[in-house]
Amino acid sequence: MKKVLSIVILAIVLLGWFAQRDDELSEQATQLISRLEADTGSASYLYLYGIYAKESENPEQVGRRLLAEYQKSVADESYEFVAYPDSDRLPLPRGEAFCRSWEDGCLEYLFSSEIDADALLAENKMLVFRSNKFHEFNEYKTLSEPTVSEIYPPYQYITAAERIKTIEAISFYKNGDARKALDSLSGQLMTLRKSMELQDNLVGKMVFLMKLSEILDVSSVILANENIRAENIPSLSESEKSFYMIVAREFGMSYHTIQSLDKNPEFFEEDANFPGWITRMLYKPNMTINAVTPIYIRLERLARLSPSELVKQFAAEKAFKPSTSKIRNYIGAVLIELSPDFDEYVARFSDLEAKLALYNQVHNLQLKPGVMHNPYYGNETPEEVDGSLCFSGPLEDKKRLRCLRVKL
Repeated sequence: MKKVLSIVILAIVLLGWFAQRDDELSEQATQLISRLEADTGSASYLYLYGIYAKESENPEQVGRRLLAEYQKSVADESYEFVAYPDSDRLPLPRGEAFCRSWEDGCLEYLFSSEIDADALLAENKMLVFRSNKFHEFNEYKTLSEPTVSEIYPPYQYITAAERIKTIEAISFYKNGDARKALDSLSGQLMTLRKSMELQDNLVGKMVFLMKLSEILDVSSVILANENIRAENIPSLSESEKSFYMIVAREFGMSYHTIQSLDKNPEFFEEDANFPGWITRMLYKPNMTINAVTPIYIRLERLARLSPSELVKQFAAEKAFKPSTSKIRNYIGAVLIELSPDFDEYVARFSDLEAKLALYNQVHNLQLKPGVMHNPYYGNETPEEVDGSLCFSGPLEDKKRLRCLRVKL
């Protein structure tokens, strides 16, 4: 009887030990996380982080101070983050002039007589100056650790400044100087492309992508009204579309989140004290990380494809779903079901390629709609929708990135 009992106890111990064993991180997961090397400093990141500093302060110095405060709050949950006083912040302009360019009525308002461009520029000289200064940097590296609670730099100050520059260009056109307006917009486009190329996080990349789309629409309206032939705009380069560091940071966010749950006593309930060894029996962080890694490897690969290659890839793929053992890693399997879908974001770059193709075919080659070429599908007559020409694509175009505005 004692022998049987000993065997049973040993079996239970071995089973418990086996149930807590996790896998080693895969080589792909290790390679992705290794991209997030130790912070080497980034003046441009610090400048953007503190871009709303009052006029008498240096944005880079303020950004360094705020980042240090944030990092202290991450390291110690009891630490009270000292935010920059709202009363000292550089005013962020608001109102109808800062509408979303893809929404109905926005471009019409920007071209209307209701905006006083001179007053807007005078009131926001420092904001525009700082935006221009930010664009002079030739590097950008996010210095905060990628987590779900990460505080991003205030990109809204850059987008507001860029809108003011666009309004200034429109004012040149309204005052009879279409060439000056187009030259201004062309310079703005080049500057934003450079800044987008430098971005290493998804939020920043999307911010600049949307501003590029807006400038193409505004330029197109002016060109169509003046019947001016435009110069060809080059397609997006591989480095402009690159998701190399974006993938690393998005993966890093998942990695840190998944690891933070390992043996967490509050896994099931806040302020609880659940035994970590029991949690580990149901949840294996490395197994979970290894299961989601292919999502990010695939994303990087998709970002390198041309629009025609991307649409073929989407058509060839079955629904891509990562998986893990529900026996060894039940909770991990549940969490994996909540994995993000990045297809929409990578497709936005191909959608912008479609917009660039429309722009060049309409305003440089001056082709008729019936002989136009959609980068996704080949020969296609663009659909006319509310003053825009629109190409079709594999996913829903919520931001009108595949549409080019040709009239108001």
